[in-house]
Formats: sequence, C-alpha cells, structure tokens
Amino acid sequence: MKKSFIVLMTAVCMLSVHAQKESQLQEVKIVASRTLNDAEGYTTTLRGTDITKGKPAADVLSFLPNISCENGIFKINGLAVSEIYVDGVKLTDLSELNNIPGEMIDKVQVKYLASANQNSVISGGIIMITLRRPPEGGYYGSIMANTDWYRSCGFGNEGIGGIINYRYKNLSVYDNLYLGKSKLKENTEQYITGSDLQTFLTETTKSNSSDFRNRLSLTQQFNSGIQLGCSYFIATSRPKPSSVSMAENSMSAIYKRMNPITQEGTLKLYLPLGRKGAEMEVTADYFNRNNNEHATYISDSDMVGTTYDKNNLNLWKFKADFLYPRSRRLSWKFGVSAQWISSTFNPSVTVESDRFNVSSFPTKTNGFTPIIYASTQGIVRRIRYSAGINWQLNRISYENKNAEVTNSNNQWAINPTVQLMMPFGSIMNHAVMLSYKRTLSNIPYTAISSVIDWKDTYNYSVGNPELKAQSTDMLMAGLSLFRNKVNITAIYAHSYNQIYWQTFQDTENPDVFYTKPINISGQNMWGFGAELIEAPLSWWKFKLSGRVELTPENITVGTVYYDKTHFREYFYFNNNFTFPNGWGGMLNIDFEPTYRTLDRTYHGVYNLTGQIHKMLFNDNLQLAVEFSPIGNRRKLDRQVGMNKVSYKYTSPVQYAALSLIWNFSGGKQVNVNVVDGIQDYHETKDNR
Repeated sequence: MKKSFIVLMTAVCMLSVHAQKESQLQEVKIVASRTLNDAEGYTTTLRGTDITKGKPAADVLSFLPNISCENGIFKINGLAVSEIYVDGVKLTDLSELNNIPGEMIDKVQVKYLASANQNSVISGGIIMITLRRPPEGGYYGSIMANTDWYRSCGFGNEGIGGIINYRYKNLSVYDNLYLGKSKLKENTEQYITGSDLQTFLTETTKSNSSDFRNRLSLTQQFNSGIQLGCSYFIATSRPKPSSVSMAENSMSAIYKRMNPITQEGTLKLYLPLGRKGAEMEVTADYFNRNNNEHATYISDSDMVGTTYDKNNLNLWKFKADFLYPRSRRLSWKFGVSAQWISSTFNPSVTVESDRFNVSSFPTKTNGFTPIIYASTQGIVRRIRYSAGINWQLNRISYENKNAEVTNSNNQWAINPTVQLMMPFGSIMNHAVMLSYKRTLSNIPYTAISSVIDWKDTYNYSVGNPELKAQSTDMLMAGLSLFRNKVNITAIYAHSYNQIYWQTFQDTENPDVFYTKPINISGQNMWGFGAELIEAPLSWWKFKLSGRVELTPENITVGTVYYDKTHFREYFYFNNNFTFPNGWGGMLNIDFEPTYRTLDRTYHGVYNLTGQIHKMLFNDNLQLAVEFSPIGNRRKLDRQVGMNKVSYKYTSPVQYAALSLIWNFSGGKQVNVNVVDGIQDYHETKDNR
C-alpha cells in the first residue's frame, strides 16, 4: 500500500512537473508568436499589452513596427496607408480611430502593399484592426467624451461618441455615432521678396463647426451560411471659416459658410460555395457628397463680391470577389469591380472687383474605372508568397457647360504585384522580404475641374482639366530581426505622371499667387529606414526610428530646370510607460529637418507630445490627459520667377486635451458581422 502510494505520488509529481513545463512552453510559444510575419506583412496580437492601455487606437498604431503618423497621415515604411479597417469596417474618416479605445484591440494585421484587387495610388498598403470580444457578451462597445484647450483659441473642441456591437438571434447590429464641435484659430505671416516686389502681410484664419457622423450596419445570417447585409453612413458639418489679411494699410478678407453632407449606402451578399471553403462576396455601393458654399469677399473694408457654389459628387461601385482555397498551402482569389464617377459644379457669381479671381462657369466631370484581377497565396518550403495581377482602365472626361468644350483622356495599365517573405534563424525569429508592385492611381476627379479655391486672400488653387492619374513602379526590401524588434527597409519608386502643384503669379494682382496641379514624369525616389523597438525596463517600452528619402531631380518645370539631389529625413522617438495601480502614459518626440523639392523649401519642424492616463473599474474606465508643451511650426518657401514667397505658421503649439472612455459588455457571447462601404472621397489638393 505504501509502495503504491509512493508510486502514485511520484506519478502525480511527474505529471505536475510535465504540466508546468508544458504550460511554460505554451507561454513561451504565445509570447514568441505575438507577431507573425507573412508574405504581405505581419499580424500582431495586442490583447493584454501595455501599449494599448489608456490610449486611442490612433496612438497605439504608432508603436507598431514600420508604422508612423506624419502630419495626421498614417504611413507604412514611409508610404501613405491606403485603407484602414476596424472589424471589417473601412474607416471613411480616420478621426474615428480617436474614438476607439486601444484596450479594445485584439490584433492588427498590416499589409505593406495594397493587394491586386486594390486600385490605390502608391501606398503603404492596408491596416486591419480586429477588436477583442469580451469573454461574456452579446453586446459590447464603448462611450467616449473629450474636450480640448489650445493656447491659440482656448476651449472649443468638444465631442461625444459611442460604438455598439449587438446581435439578436441571427441579426447583427453595429452603430458608430459621433457628435462634436470644433474651433480653429491660426495666425500666419507671409513675406514676398523680389526685384520689384516687397510685401509683408499677416493673416488670421478662424473656423467654427458643428459635426455629426454615424454609421449603421445590419447583417442577417441564414442557416445555410448565406449573409445579407447593408449599411448606411452619414456625416455632416457646418464650418464657417474666415480669413483676414493685413498688408500695410489695406485689409482683405474672405468669409465662408459651408454645408457639406456625405452619405453612403452599401449592400453586401456573402455566399459559401462548397465544402472546401470557397466563397463569393458581391457588393454594391453608392456614395454622395454634396456641398453648398457661400463666400463673401472684402477688399479695403468694402464688400466686392459674393459667390454661391453648389458641388455634387456621385460615386457608384460594383465589386465581386471569389475565394478558392486549393489546399492548406495554396489559395486563389479573383474578381471584378467597376466604378462610375459624376461630379458637377454650379456657381452663382456677383463680383465687382478684379481683386478676387473666382469660378464663373458650370462644369461636369465623368469617370469610369473597371478592374479585373487575380491573385494567389501559398507556401513553398520556407518561402511564403503572394502574387497577383490586375487590369485597370481610367476613362476621364471634363466639360465646360457654358463653352460646350469637352476634354477627355483614357489610361490603362496591367499592374502586377509580387511579395515574398522567408523566415530564418535557429528558431525562425528573423525574416527577410522582397516586394514589387506597379500601380495606377484613382482618377484625380477633384483636381480636374477649373474650380478656384481661395486658401486666403493672397493665395488660391485651381484645377487642371488635362490632368492624368499617376502610375508608379515600386520595389521594396525589408529585414526583420528578433521578431520585429529591429526592422530595416529599403524602397525604390519610379513614378509617371506624378501630380505636382506648380506655383504661379496672378496676372491681375502681382502680390497674389496661385497653385495648379501638373503632371511630371520620370521621378525617382530611394528610401531607407531603420527602427528599434525595445523594453529596457518592465515599465518602459520605446520605439526609435529614422528614415531618409533621396530624390534626384532631372526635370524642367515651366522654364526652370532642376538638377539637384535632395534629402528628406524623419526621426521619431515614441515612449510608453506603465506604472502600478492603473497609471501610465507616453512621451513622443518627432523631428523633420529642412528639405527641398523643386521650387519649394520646407523648413524643419519638431514636436513634443505626451499623455497621462488612469485605468479604473477593472480597466473599463479610461481617463486620459494629452498635452504638447513645445514645438516648431512649419515654414514654407516657394520660388516664383524672381520672387520668393515665404509662408510661416505663428500660432503656438501648446494644447491640452481631456478624454473619458467607458467600455461595456454583457449578455451572451456571440460574433457580430458588420457591412461597410467600399468608396472614399479622394481629394487631390495642395498642402502647405
């Protein structure tokens, strides 16, 4: 009996030790597999990580490998992201990321390049965020509220919003609602120096707006596996921007009232095809953006004119995708899509002075973009690959209704995409990747018309009816070491019909300047980047990154020949801190030295931002304070003939923001299916 007991206890101990070892091995495996590389990029699991606590999703993304946020634009390996999805919903407005708590993120999939079925311009690909499901919950979501204080304009930016996911039997309901008010005040200085022109002026820009945004999605799932869903998105605001300029003893101003309304309706049908996982998805989408704008023009304290403009944009898109998993190591995807564009501009003008050049004739722009694509993914030994090809046509027409003049052009291209990734090392904790992609961008419909848009009383931009869409050949190589702790990338891009905003001097008013988009070809760009992601202490994790772009010039713009090689550099230092009792924060520094491109010089900028947060009630309540104590605003120089135009932002950068987020869940655990729109408002405009 004693011997049996000893044997039994020995067996129990061995099983216990074995279980502990197995548990430890499983834990090591989970930690080591938090970030998994594939042919198109990587997928990282963020559930339970410190970088998600107390932050909105927008701040969390900046801590991920190869992702940066520059001037409000997310980039992957230095290339602008084309699309961001949250639980399958494509974000129409990227500010929605500020309404999503980082704590709700389960995993993020990053694709370095858009797939063959995407018709996006040269880009950093796609970010797909999956929110975590609560352990028990038939419904879940969050409610947030925020308020901001800026040194330049005080309080005035407030908002409240919420996201809810709910399921009743086989019906899924998703709703994302936001209500807010925004306030802006910017002070700038402009210097004009030349052989026959010396001007100094100051400008004050103000804007107040009330904002509303909501997306409602309903999806019905049938017992056969078929899903039928629809969604409706609406966003509206009523901004009232004003621009007042002072030059010596003269005053000029533009006061505007705008009423943009964006709506999108989507129908989606999902059909499973057979038992091997084949499936078909058909989507029909309608997108409308309507804007009525009233502007009043002031010169020397006298009203000299008014305009009433009506802009209406309609986009229709049909898309069919088919997925066929050939085996566990090989799958095929193919499909077709077609998009129709119709844009109209109808002005009503009463201007008694030639001080302000305005659009006076109605225009219409039409476009048609069909795409056919096929792609495949698979594994050959250690190499993971993704390859695809698409055929895309851009048909553009522009009409001046008064003169009955029509311009049109056709562009088409065959665009291949090839992506390879191979892990290596004794435990496969390193990876090397190589990618090639050719793109033909969307029709630049917002920049084709001759509509005049005044930025302030001394600067405006005008479209170009002869503009063509940009195409690009791009080659990307990357090296990931120690499971994405060290990342090195290199990019080469050669663009055709690149869109560049050339600066001109107004013929009637020599101290007024305007920009117009033109196509330039044969531009090359080399880019090199490196980053280190490390956690030197249990409470401190940082990401240190830098990138340099080389652009050799060999082109004539107007009558000026440019032959210099220019460097553009970026440096970022992001820090995340986690302290006991739910406290935490972050401190980020970014620096961009002075760089030049053709006739423009962008002077160096830097910024220091921080955040302190407190988690309460089992991390369901997040209280956060964001701030920016120091920074240097942008200054831009433009060379126009013999004149140099300098534009400098002088408003202080200091601000503080308070946000409150409550996460909730309850009921029975279910999965919620969501339908989203498939179109965007792509505005091609000059940024200064």
